[in-house]
Amino acid sequence: MPDSNESSEVTRSRVASAADSALAGGVLPEDPHRLPPRTDWFAPDAERHLLDKPKFCPMCAASIHDRGGISTEYWTGDTRNFMTWCGDCGWFGEVVRFTRVTITEEEH
Repeated sequence: MPDSNESSEVTRSRVASAADSALAGGVLPEDPHRLPPRTDWFAPDAERHLLDKPKFCPMCAASIHDRGGISTEYWTGDTRNFMTWCGDCGWFGEVVRFTRVTITEEEH
């Protein structure tokens, strides 16, 4: 019988693979250990979090999930913020999701 750490690692690996596959196809995996039942009031938010959370470190491009990093989502008004820490390079900062961005460019 596998110990709980080994079982936990297998589950994490399976969930990560399913999430990566889902991101490629835009479809969420059916995984009761990862997502709440679709009838729960917060299920759409949990699905969006799984699809939108940062996958790679903005500083070193290492995988946040594979290197033991953390990404926690919170909201400020209509803005979705992900407080993120990279387990590879130690970068800590905020990643903000925008629906639309308008920028200006300096004359050359």
